[in-house]
Amino acid sequence: MSILIGSYLLKVIFISGLLFGYYRWALYDRPFHLYNRFFLLGIPLLSLTVPLIPLPFAGSIWSAAGAIPVLPGLHGVIDGNWREQDAIVPSLHGGSSLPFWGMPVAGAYLLVSFILLFGFFRQLCYVRRLTRLYSGEKIGPARFFNTHEPGTPFSFLGCIFWNDRMELASATGRQIFRHELNHVRQKHSLDLLLLRPLTALCWINPFFHLIYREIRAIHEFLADHDAVSEGDRYAYAESLVWQTVHIPSTSLLHPFFKSPIKRRITMITQTKNTCTNQPAGQALLGKAMILPLLFLLFCAFGTKHPLTNIHIPTADKPLTVVIDAGHGGIDPGAINKLGVQEKDLNLAIAEKIKSLAEGYNIRVLMTRESDELAGSKSTKRESLEYRAQMANDNKADIFLSIHTDMDASAYVKGFNIFVSEQNAHYAQCVQVGSALIETLKKSYPTETTLKKREAQVYVLGNTNMPAVLLECGNMENEKDLSFISKDENRTNVARAILEGLRNYSAWSNK
Repeated sequence: MSILIGSYLLKVIFISGLLFGYYRWALYDRPFHLYNRFFLLGIPLLSLTVPLIPLPFAGSIWSAAGAIPVLPGLHGVIDGNWREQDAIVPSLHGGSSLPFWGMPVAGAYLLVSFILLFGFFRQLCYVRRLTRLYSGEKIGPARFFNTHEPGTPFSFLGCIFWNDRMELASATGRQIFRHELNHVRQKHSLDLLLLRPLTALCWINPFFHLIYREIRAIHEFLADHDAVSEGDRYAYAESLVWQTVHIPSTSLLHPFFKSPIKRRITMITQTKNTCTNQPAGQALLGKAMILPLLFLLFCAFGTKHPLTNIHIPTADKPLTVVIDAGHGGIDPGAINKLGVQEKDLNLAIAEKIKSLAEGYNIRVLMTRESDELAGSKSTKRESLEYRAQMANDNKADIFLSIHTDMDASAYVKGFNIFVSEQNAHYAQCVQVGSALIETLKKSYPTETTLKKREAQVYVLGNTNMPAVLLECGNMENEKDLSFISKDENRTNVARAILEGLRNYSAWSNK
């Protein structure tokens, strides 16, 4: 699997594990079963969505020394489609971004998911077959099927499947029927229909399986509580013990005589005393403690990375910025239908930035100053390695790569900024990119959300300082090309870039 997917799965596992651990510590076997039901259902939702939510303060809350001020105008980061390939890490095995073992691992993962989903559909087909094999009658909100199937009685969605050897009119039979009717009324099967495919698709996450098992137990506690509201709770518990060892397990349905038998009996026999003696303040505290935990989760996974080992220029020292004019020499980059070559536009913008930099107390180093591969190298790979190494050797404060997009769609237009999670200073990359957005958008339409690619961009991931890539419009868009081709507009763009870099530097020195 790709680095991005692997990182996302690890975050999902960590969040779900932390929340389930909180459940075990504060809520497990407590009498507020309805609250527990919805809390457990919320764990997969939160764990799957929190890593995807871009927060306005992402990457700016924590530092190695502690809390720091939030940079005004900080922007979120989303996955972006950048069509250029030359700046992506060259592959020794062709164009695939997956390592050689990636496809077998992905295939094995999908195979396990398919097997688990197949079991899920088999159980659905089994229930469907029962509804066709036996005639049903309407009793309250449920359809009642009197069968002689093993594993009955059980309920699923709006159906109750009864065992014809059990007397419905008896005291125990009435309690069991109320139990199954409670499953139907509270729509417990919908929880399982949601979670079962999720556990199959995310089978690598052990906490989803634990949540699924616990949800089924909660369903039984809720139904048992209703069943013993009228009648002898001890006789009801005795019937559970007597029948449990003879009934096969079914993970999707709600069979009456099944485990967790010990916990069910404990809840049945102690429910009244537990509910009566439970201190209200203690119960409220157990529920309320989740709020600070959720806040910490959002902060931790919104900020992505801590600020570490960044060189902050002093006030009397110029900001050192490496300006990388993309492509060059034998590598023209994109060429549009008019024959305009990207390498020429990139160099023209880079030269303009350098010519104006002194007025902003910025020292600019160029990876190339003529129509050649950076470092006068003979291959693209060597050129990419030189660009990153040159910035590292000069201990630059910021690395800025200039490119121009080319997309046949007329709807693709404006400037875009890319960052990379592979950069050791990802949080500062977001800050630099956000500062550039704020100044560039005054000169020309600029996407207000930063973008990142799954595949590593070499010059962004192998530099030892904050690095961003600026995409200066679409060469196939007439308006974009006309704008960036004019010298006066390039001057305005260069000034906006330098102003954004200076703003970032001023904030960093606070």
